[in-house]
Amino acid sequence: MTVRREVAVSAALSVVAVVGIGAASFVVARAAATEEALRQAEQATQLLAAAVIEPALDDDLLEGDADAIADLDTAVQAGVLGDQVLSARVWAPDGTILYTDDLVGIGERFPLGAEELEVLATGQPHAELSDLDKEENAGQADFDQLVEVYTAIQDPDGAPLLFETYQSPDPIAATTGRILRAFAPVVLGGLLLIGLVQALLAWRLARRLEGAQDEREHLLQHALAASEHERRTIAADLHDGVVQDLVGLTYALDAMAEPSGEHGDPGDPARSEALTAAAATTRRSVRSLRSLLVEIYPPNLDQVGLAGAVVDLAAAAGSAGTQVDVRIDPDVVLSEDARAAVYRAIREALSNVRRHARARHARVRLAGGAGGGAVLEVSDDGVGFDPGAVGADHMGLRLLQDLAASVGGRLEVDAGPGRGTTLRMVVP
Repeated sequence: MTVRREVAVSAALSVVAVVGIGAASFVVARAAATEEALRQAEQATQLLAAAVIEPALDDDLLEGDADAIADLDTAVQAGVLGDQVLSARVWAPDGTILYTDDLVGIGERFPLGAEELEVLATGQPHAELSDLDKEENAGQADFDQLVEVYTAIQDPDGAPLLFETYQSPDPIAATTGRILRAFAPVVLGGLLLIGLVQALLAWRLARRLEGAQDEREHLLQHALAASEHERRTIAADLHDGVVQDLVGLTYALDAMAEPSGEHGDPGDPARSEALTAAAATTRRSVRSLRSLLVEIYPPNLDQVGLAGAVVDLAAAAGSAGTQVDVRIDPDVVLSEDARAAVYRAIREALSNVRRHARARHARVRLAGGAGGGAVLEVSDDGVGFDPGAVGADHMGLRLLQDLAASVGGRLEVDAGPGRGTTLRMVVP
């Protein structure tokens, strides 16, 4: 992931967090404002009940006396209704409407709900946001929602009655706005600051990861160069030392196995046969060492070409009992680094075939890729393996993956127990 993409993802997450917490803050502020508005509505209704309604009540109101209703209506119109309180009612405990400010429905009876009965029983007011879907609220059909408040009152004889008001919900919106204006700068400002800090940290972390990746690739190149140097040294020591000594020993054994004496006497047949067998074993050892030298230190790719070098690798694998078919597309053009990476990948893959696959046949294919580059495929008919069961510390696969990554390519592994293995490296 690039630095730009990392920072963009972090910024997007920060924006989502700010929006989410901002929406949650609005919900919390709305709930707090509603609770505060309902509490204020309860207090206002209690004050109106004590200051206006109870003094204007008459004993004849319970009987539906017109004068008593008129006196209460005068008090309500003058001291209760206004911009805040939009409607008022007085209820009897049995659900009969004793008074309503529109004078319609007086004397009608509706069953009281649990909240209203609790207010009559405890004397504590109750306020709620009403959706006005009750039959008794037909007169408030012009409103979507009102604050409905109930409080207990007493008539002149001390009998309990219920005073109800319908109030505007505008204070809820006003309180919500006030709370948001008070806390939004702190909350949103803090969130934006956290988002900026997070984006900065993500940018720094991404830069460090990018630097670590560059350093890792640089170390890989150094490791490969050091490995090539060590291989060259070992190959030179083997070629100039052990291989030459074994070649000389082979000649000596062949000479000792020849008939001896002035007349070409065959000498001891058993001794001659043993020396011949020893010479043959020594020659096989020399061939094996020379094949190993090809693996340890590759030929100069600029001199022999990639195809010639791979043929030598195939011959080395063939000496171990695996027949290798090589097909290199001569039209494939690779950079020096890519060509070296492809050669190392083939060498490592064939080495894995020889050591682990127990395969009879292997195939190496290098062809042009879509949009340029090349596709290397090394397959075998060996025992295969389960890629999911191979740990991250498997050196062979790690080396191949690092080789592909070092030239900007990728490695694909298709394998399974009993069906062989196919390694595919795409080189851009």
